[in-house]
Amino acid sequence: MILIPQRLFDSPQVRTIMRQGNVCILQKSLDAPVVQREGYISNHVISIVQSGEQQIRTYDDNLITVKPGEALFIPRGVYYVTDLLPDSGNFESILFYFDDQLIHEFLSNTKVKEVNRKAVPDHLKFGNVPSLQSFVAALLQIYGSHSIPQEGLLQLKILELLLLLNGLVGEERFANFLFQLTLPQKRNIRTFMEQNYDKPLKVEDYAYLTGRSESTFRRDFKQYFNGTPQQWLREQRLDKALRLLQHQEMSVTDLAYEVGYENISYFIRAFKNKVGLSPKQYMLSLHRNRIKH
Repeated sequence: MILIPQRLFDSPQVRTIMRQGNVCILQKSLDAPVVQREGYISNHVISIVQSGEQQIRTYDDNLITVKPGEALFIPRGVYYVTDLLPDSGNFESILFYFDDQLIHEFLSNTKVKEVNRKAVPDHLKFGNVPSLQSFVAALLQIYGSHSIPQEGLLQLKILELLLLLNGLVGEERFANFLFQLTLPQKRNIRTFMEQNYDKPLKVEDYAYLTGRSESTFRRDFKQYFNGTPQQWLREQRLDKALRLLQHQEMSVTDLAYEVGYENISYFIRAFKNKVGLSPKQYMLSLHRNRIKH
């Protein structure tokens, strides 16, 4: 699993149009397809496909297809992403990533007095709308090739995009959808954690993805697992690392990523505290034992 948009910032196939932290506008251009790449999208995103086709598979196994000119608005979460190239040329899309703070700012100016939490879709998809295409074309022309001070401007451009979408779907429906983004679907903690403990996620990410505040998540987690999330995650991840090494040789970096650690030094320390040996020392001891037998 990769963290998005964090992993995209260093990609040679992604150009940053504007960025402040993980709130950003990116242009992605691929010359080879990406198939079923699992990613944790850490901010809400609006993806506008310019060429090729994008397929998004949700945690609940729903498949969403986005064709050229279409736009998709999905909340942050775990997805499988497939980017397909057209018959000739590159896959291209414009990506707008933003957080709850921008949503609250937008909703503070809405005329909708009361939101409806029922029957709200889990995503919004927009067809080939001229106003969206004009917005993207102007954005790329003005900000794609000029160095312009971005302080405050990034938020204004994303708010402008939200305002455009608001006009396309209707203020009440759009307000309901935006509000729902801050109230993710509640999921069974045991099932979700046992399926996703080896992902590079933090406790607050697991809380969000299971539809809870962090304090509620910690309380519910203790009822299911009789311990803290950090302790349980560490044990599960290190146990998986040991199982993997019983069957194959891996670099320490690959091993760490495979079990959900992005900080390699932290993984080595945690492994040594559990086993008494560093991962390399443990692999050497396994190798010597195999030779003897």
